[in-house]
Formats: sequence, C-alpha cells, structure tokens
Amino acid sequence: MAFSFSSLFSKEAKSVIGIDIGTSSIKVVQLRRDHGRVVLETYGAIALGPYAGVEIGRATVLPAEKIAEALKDVIREANVTTLDAAVAIPYSSSLVSIIKLPPGVEKQLAQVVPIEARKYIPVPITEVQLDWFEVGGGKTAQGEDRIEVLLVAIHNDTITKFRSIASEAAIQASFFEIEVFSAVRAALEHGIAPVAVVDMGAATTKFYVVERGLIRESHIINHGSQDLTLAASRALGITVVQAEERKRKFGLVEPPATITGGQAVLAQAADLRKSIELSLSPLLAELSRTVSAYEQRMNQTLGALVFTGGGATLKGFKELAQTKIQTEVRLSDPFGKTQAPAFLEQILKEAGPEFSVAVGLALRRLQELG
Repeated sequence: MAFSFSSLFSKEAKSVIGIDIGTSSIKVVQLRRDHGRVVLETYGAIALGPYAGVEIGRATVLPAEKIAEALKDVIREANVTTLDAAVAIPYSSSLVSIIKLPPGVEKQLAQVVPIEARKYIPVPITEVQLDWFEVGGGKTAQGEDRIEVLLVAIHNDTITKFRSIASEAAIQASFFEIEVFSAVRAALEHGIAPVAVVDMGAATTKFYVVERGLIRESHIINHGSQDLTLAASRALGITVVQAEERKRKFGLVEPPATITGGQAVLAQAADLRKSIELSLSPLLAELSRTVSAYEQRMNQTLGALVFTGGGATLKGFKELAQTKIQTEVRLSDPFGKTQAPAFLEQILKEAGPEFSVAVGLALRRLQELG
C-alpha cells in the first residue's frame, strides 16, 4: 500500500522520512516544513508476511537483510524522495523505567544512573546504550523526597541491527528512537492530565501512561491484531488469507443490505463480527483492569485511552471498545498534525493510527532541523 502526492508541492524545503519497522509491516511517512506548516508529501506501508513466507498480517521475525529489502520496496513504491530518515526501535528491544534517586545527586547523574541502572537491566551495562532524563520530583511510600529520572536502555545488538538495515536500504538514519516516544509525540497534544496510549500491534499491545508528556509507566499485553485473524480463520473454517481480507473489509461494521452477494455475504460478516468480538474480549478486559489498577494505585483518573497501531484501524473498533471501557476512547489522528489535500482527509483519518510512530519520528526530525 502506498500513496504519493509529493508532485503537488514544491521541493524547496527539506524533506524527512519516518520509518516504523513493525513485526507485520513497515510504515513510512515523508514530511516537510513549509512556512511553519508540516506538509505530508507521501506515505506507504508494506506487509512483511510475504518476505517471511507467511500470510499478510502475520507477525514475523526477519533477518536484517530481508527487512532492508522490504524497506527498499516500500520506499520505492511510496515514491520517497529523501534519504534523511528517523527509525523506530521496537519497545520489546528496550527498557524504559522511572527510577527514584535521593535529592542532591543532580550533578552526579552521569555517575549515579549507570550504577542504579544495574538493578533494572538484566544484562551487563556494557551491552546496552543508556540514556536518561530528569523528569521531576516525587516521594517514596514513606514520604521521603526523591528526584525522578526516566531511564532508557537499548541493547547494542539492536542498534547494530537497525544500523545495518539503514545501511543496506541506503538511507541516512539521523537517529533511532524507541517507538513509544514517537507514538506519544504523534498521538497526543501537550496536556496535564494523565492519558494512556494503547498501541495495538500484530503480536502484542503496548499500554503507556503519559503525564505532562512523560511516560510514567508501561505494560505489554500479549494480545495483538493477528490473534483476531487466526481466531476467525479457525472459527469460520476459512484460510488465514481469507480471514485477514474479511477482517479488513468488514471489521465490526455491518455491511449494507444491498451489498453484492446478498444474504451470504451478510451472514459471513455477522459470523466474522462475532468471532472478532470474542477475540477482542480478553484484550479489552485486560485494558479495563489495567486502567482501574493504575487509577486506584495513583489515586487519579486517566483522561482518555488513545489507540494507535494497525489493530486500531479495525472498522467499528472504537465503538466496541467504548462499550467495554469506562474511560473515554479515542483513535490517534497523527495526520491531523500535517497538511494534505482535502480529498484525502477521511482516508488519512482512518489510516492514522497505523502511521502514528512514523509520523512521530518525522515530526521530531523536522524539529531538529528547525
């Protein structure tokens, strides 16, 4: 899938590309800044299943050279015109945690944080790249003052793999960023109240609590969008390919009575809907429990759940989720932060959750360029 309309705009400004390499697909978004506005030039996605010899929509584990091959293909198909790139690192390949340190060590963080990090990181510190940001103050359960530091660690092997992918795809990666930070940048405005960002990928769903733009905590839930497809395939006695096609076409929405194929198609859509609702039930229940646990523990209410990721593009998903979760449910609209032709507005809104990470990466790169 690729869409390009960069020919509609002049090429005077610097263009950048955000690259989100997921387990089931690669998403790319090319942006540029024009007189203070962020202009969407092109975007595209490519399924990784065929590169692994499995069906579209399935999570894959591919070597760097295969990922680079797919990346080159989507860059070509989307008519990307820049090599200036920012690349997301999977959350599963990182560690993100808030650590509390005694006050007075602010000037010694470079010495203190690596020592403290050993308590959180299950491998030698020499095997990871560490970064940290002081994010404010807090108190321990005993009421003692503490400074809070956001600790970020990425394994050296992961950095090496993604540098190799960038090199083989002939792009210039200006930085690598853990996907959660990119998703939050694209999905949220700068608000004070805590909000949860829920990223529905193919294999897993990530849950992040964000307050004042900072990630306070995170969880991984072992339910993803491929589970819906596989369950529908088994329940309906159809192939995985057929289940994925029907899931994308119908989702949870009842097709019009006048649809081609008549009663047979309506019956298929109804059976699919029941299967998907059944498959989503454990995930939505887990999300509801996670929200309740956070609110009780922190004695504060989450303002909303903002869904990103390809799983959130399922037709009718938002409406179903809202019936199962008391907190307000929203879908991420990252393209709402960009300017694009008006006739694409609805398409971009529907596709938005899937491209949140890629948009967030490109937005950061534009900020760096000024």
